[in-house]
Amino acid sequence: MGSELPAAAPPQPKRSTAAAAVARRRIGRELWQFWLDPPPYCRPGPSPVKDHFHWEVVIDGPAATPYAGGVFPVDVWFPYDYPFRPPKLFFKTKVYHPNIDGRGRMALDIFQDNWSPAFTISKLLLGFVSVLFDPLLDHPTNRCIAKQYKHEYEVYEEKARAWTQKHSSTPIVSHYPPYAVIGSTPPAVPHFPATAARRKAAASSASGSVSSSRIPLLMKDESIRRRTMKFFQGYDLSPHGSDMELLTMRSDRQSPYLSF
Repeated sequence: MGSELPAAAPPQPKRSTAAAAVARRRIGRELWQFWLDPPPYCRPGPSPVKDHFHWEVVIDGPAATPYAGGVFPVDVWFPYDYPFRPPKLFFKTKVYHPNIDGRGRMALDIFQDNWSPAFTISKLLLGFVSVLFDPLLDHPTNRCIAKQYKHEYEVYEEKARAWTQKHSSTPIVSHYPPYAVIGSTPPAVPHFPATAARRKAAASSASGSVSSSRIPLLMKDESIRRRTMKFFQGYDLSPHGSDMELLTMRSDRQSPYLSF
């Protein structure tokens, strides 16, 4: 059975009608884009979206990671002055990961000094999937897990897989609007699968014999912003042609799935 963390709405500043209207239109467009062209391993949550500023998505555990087979619901909260401030994303179940804290927050630099209004929810979710593949070990929220990942990867992998089975194994059926993309096979995400076997093989080829209990980190860690920008160059998340027109046209009118 899944084990959910207590949901807590982040504090919102005093609502500005004009700013909220701008944010609502922007979020509406991003929501349509998410439905029409979801990022790899991501899909809608189980309930219809009734509030532009708060909805849920589901991340399916990526293959070649200890999270494979897991189902991870994520709460998304948008500020009223979005996109000038970043949204807040919370994993609703416990995740054993160097970059995810006890409240389900993934501490990334793009949510702080490196935020840009050019980012979208689809791009953020793609970044989340990337960090599930390869943790950002220079920005850990849990240093003990980060140290374990570096030096005792097999132990980390076993525990992360056990947490996934215990807390994130409950199936979740997505609520799809009629026009959404359903059941498409996710394309490959550029990544370096951090499986113990791959790390051992790479380490052995680089330095001969390496103890299995101390597998070194073979590539220099980088910020999620830099990593995500590399992904954007090779993975186009923006709709084209008639899709963009449809996205804009539909987001400007009230949808039965976005009613207040």
